[in-house]
Amino acid sequence: MDTDRTRGFLVPLLIVWMLAALALTIVNRADIAALDLPDTDDAQRLMQVRDWLGGQAWGDIDQHRMNPPMGANMHWSRLVDLPIAGIIALTEPVFGRAAAERIAGTAVPILALLVTMGAAALAAFRLSGRQAAILAAVFIAASGQILSLFKPLRIDHHNWQIALMLCAVAALCDPRRRFSSGLLAGLATVGALVIGLEMLPHLVVAGAILVLGWCFQPALGRLLAGYGTALAVGSALAYPAFVPPARWWFAACDAFSPVYAAPLVFGGALAAILPQMDVLTTSARRGIAAALGFASVGIAVLVAFPHCAGGPMAMLDPAFLPVLARISEARSIMSYLGTEPETAIAFGLYPFIGIGCAFIMLRRADADNRFGWSLVFGLLATTTWLMFLQLRAATGPNALAAIAAAAVAAMLLPRARSIASTLPRIGATMLVLVGLTSALPMFAALAAKRMGGSGNAAPASAPVASCTASATLAPLNDVPKGIIADVFDMGPAILVHTPHSVIAGPYHRNAASIADSVRLWRADDEEARMIAARYGATYVLGCIGTNDLVAAKKEAPEGLWARLEGGEVPAWLEAMPMPKGSALRLYRIKG
Repeated sequence: MDTDRTRGFLVPLLIVWMLAALALTIVNRADIAALDLPDTDDAQRLMQVRDWLGGQAWGDIDQHRMNPPMGANMHWSRLVDLPIAGIIALTEPVFGRAAAERIAGTAVPILALLVTMGAAALAAFRLSGRQAAILAAVFIAASGQILSLFKPLRIDHHNWQIALMLCAVAALCDPRRRFSSGLLAGLATVGALVIGLEMLPHLVVAGAILVLGWCFQPALGRLLAGYGTALAVGSALAYPAFVPPARWWFAACDAFSPVYAAPLVFGGALAAILPQMDVLTTSARRGIAAALGFASVGIAVLVAFPHCAGGPMAMLDPAFLPVLARISEARSIMSYLGTEPETAIAFGLYPFIGIGCAFIMLRRADADNRFGWSLVFGLLATTTWLMFLQLRAATGPNALAAIAAAAVAAMLLPRARSIASTLPRIGATMLVLVGLTSALPMFAALAAKRMGGSGNAAPASAPVASCTASATLAPLNDVPKGIIADVFDMGPAILVHTPHSVIAGPYHRNAASIADSVRLWRADDEEARMIAARYGATYVLGCIGTNDLVAAKKEAPEGLWARLEGGEVPAWLEAMPMPKGSALRLYRIKG
């Protein structure tokens, strides 16, 4: 069988993707029309693209309307800006800027979904054949947990990182072990790391499994050489292209910098050279050479950049730690078991199903597919563990699980359909489909929600979403342009929907302004006024129901927000009229 001939699943893949894209667009049409971006990061991404199209330099990625007067220090890559800006530039002359932003906001996540589904289908095809490929695409499209990152207006970078990680997996699953497939895997790895470091553990594990596989299977040498070549050359070319010149020598722990570019270049070169060494004729020799070589690169990085030994957040300002604990996606999945067990189950159960399926397929794999299933199993185990550190890591293992579950489903469905009796045949088929898709976690989550009595409670993010909606923020356009002392979670949406500047947004490099925003609402009059003056603020803006203000009222019953919500306006503030029923509370700073 020609394992690279994709005609067998390409048409079904496109049909499934188009149906998913249509459904996502219809369901989210109101948000698209209002440009109500789902998350603070989506709003900040749109602002980064707007600023670039408005004349801000390619190498200037800071947000100058946040954290005045210095501006907010950002570290996001321009790589994700390219498709958004490209679609806006192409469509604006025909439809106007407002419509162009909505077209780009809809098209880009859906294109990322196509790449994700295609990569998952290709990996499943190479490991288990056509039926598994089609099912992998269907399982991705049927997963609400995965689709939450690919719905219209999700223009932040996480969906592209998932897509590129799966592209690397699909390329490394090539049974022909071709140099070109290694190149594609390496380029996908570099692209994912240029975008951000969230996929760093996943991709390090993938590379380690490839090296270990080569130690025992020298036939993987061409794949490893291509992978290493792409890592070295791709990183060397991407660094000057996507890292601002002013930061070329800044050893940042939280972004693509010398800390990561150096090991990619030198480690990639080593990976490209090792398979060419004729003296490495045994598994032991290959293992020793690889261990010594890569350990040397790792030690050199630790010696050169000891401040990043603790990982991407090693340089995090301690002032940000209390705020980090409030961010839902940064919480451990275990922390949800006591308060929102349905969330923990919805995101956490399917990866374990995937691990079980990957183990089954690994036990059954022949020599051609054993490495591929080892890769999927190893990545699933690693990414599932990461999920227990932060909820945001859950989408990766959910996507990988679809590949393994699709392979097992492709194996079991013919047996289910071969049952002679109608009802048992239908029951067995449904059992396979429900048990191996995200339907099982969904039903389990609904059951947990009902038993736990949390079904009547609004999710924690719901009040923030209403406070950041375009309709809610529209009255701010009727007051003179100024600087708003804001709730930090509202900052990016205020930038998108109004002309005002803000003192803070939820971005860790600006921990001091975030800490000031948090303290503002808990402070007495004198401290609150000093905080606002530090940024030259013109207004103070709160919104009833935001997570931080709910906490502020509880933690500081005599603080600024508790008094404002109770109708007590300090002498240094003047209440500004807002529409009846608005959750906003706007105050002009006197003097």
